[in-house]
Amino acid sequence: MRRLSTIVLFATVLLSVIFATPLAAGPVRGAIFTTLADGSVVNANHYESKCAFYLDGGPGPNAPAHAAGLADGDYYFQVTDPSGKLLLSTDPVSNRRFTVKNGVIVAYTGAGGPAHPTATDRDHPELGAITIRLANSTCPADFADSANSGGEYKVWATPVNDFVGDSSGVDSNCGNSCYHGFVPSKSKTDNFKVANGAANDDCFIVQKQVQQHDGTFLPGAEWPIFVTDPLGVVNEYDTDGSGQVQVCGLTRGQYQVVESLDVPEGIGSEVIGLFVNGVSLPAEATYSFTWKNAKRPIVILFQNKLGVGPT
Repeated sequence: MRRLSTIVLFATVLLSVIFATPLAAGPVRGAIFTTLADGSVVNANHYESKCAFYLDGGPGPNAPAHAAGLADGDYYFQVTDPSGKLLLSTDPVSNRRFTVKNGVIVAYTGAGGPAHPTATDRDHPELGAITIRLANSTCPADFADSANSGGEYKVWATPVNDFVGDSSGVDSNCGNSCYHGFVPSKSKTDNFKVANGAANDDCFIVQKQVQQHDGTFLPGAEWPIFVTDPLGVVNEYDTDGSGQVQVCGLTRGQYQVVESLDVPEGIGSEVIGLFVNGVSLPAEATYSFTWKNAKRPIVILFQNKLGVGPT
């Protein structure tokens, strides 16, 4: 009887420890991108001045609110050079804060510095969606110019609870694999350029096609595509109504593109075709490549068949 009581006591303590231990948070879902004040352009990528571009999150123009939407909650943002090593934002981290609700940015909640202007996002104004200018009201003084010869910048967003360091300061020395308090696995990023007049040739395009019962192919709309950049940040994009998504502002390094095998309705699928710039490759849901400057855009086409694979 004493032995049984001991076992029951041990099991009770073990269960209490398990359920009292916080579960590790998963990767941040969704994506961010730069746009014009009204949110009318996704990844415009090239702007005439630092005062011209705004931060948007989740769905792009004409997309459902859930499409690549950030999880609801509070976030910090920062601007760096493409490598992430050089912080270009000059105001305190606490002044670079915003709130997401129903998958869209609904409020700028920064404090401790000059305010960042906001504008109404023409997509989902019924949800209170807004955009936030990456430069605060002192623009163009804030933020610093990029030392990158191509005029390239990187914007980051990370949940407030995942920020490492003191948010009352401008920078945070958080050690290796952490960039000014932002951890790649807990962040979303987007690259953009300012006033260099270059063409949008630093992009790749993902196309999605779904085979019908008669053997023909139709565009795969709202299909999740996951892109891992050279820093290890994973951004989620959803294809548009034409079954396509474009990712611009690429920097040198290794990229991995992965398509989900679950369509939005939750029906499993099987990859039956993979084409890169028109060349057929073994059918896989993953394609990796190394990006170098001055390359022509890469077009990646995934073809799927519904009703098989994971559900």
